[in-house]
Amino acid sequence: MYPNNVAGCRAGWGYCKTSRDCGVSEVVGEMLMIGLVIILIGVFAAALGNFLPTARDPSVSVLLSNDTSGNITLWHKGGDWVKREDLTVVVSYTNDTLQKISSSDSTRFIMVPNKTVFDLGSNITVKTGGLLTGNETISLVTPHARIFTGRIPL
Repeated sequence: MYPNNVAGCRAGWGYCKTSRDCGVSEVVGEMLMIGLVIILIGVFAAALGNFLPTARDPSVSVLLSNDTSGNITLWHKGGDWVKREDLTVVVSYTNDTLQKISSSDSTRFIMVPNKTVFDLGSNITVKTGGLLTGNETISLVTPHARIFTGRIPL
């Protein structure tokens, strides 16, 4: 019907200069759209990075108990879980001495149940190696934060 009609291309009718150039504008248009989409994805990814939450310290509810033989038990009553390897118990005595008991000390730092995280229902029993006279301060710490501090009653 149209002169020089090649696969729907109308050369000489103002659309293409020759029948050989008819597919070029569609390809260029598609490449521009793909480029625009890639640029927009990069812009959105960079903008969304600002909306990610920042790292925060764990929040844990802990119940402290002790017995007459110098053992301290810390009960996890709620909140976040904490990796066992990150935990250290610090005992501050009334004479300003500190005793640090790391989770790597398996004879003095006992977690029940024996697993890799301190979470709801777990407890940590710490053997201080001596009698507690009362008024000692017990802290449960990680490398980045102190998550619990309590005092042994007199």
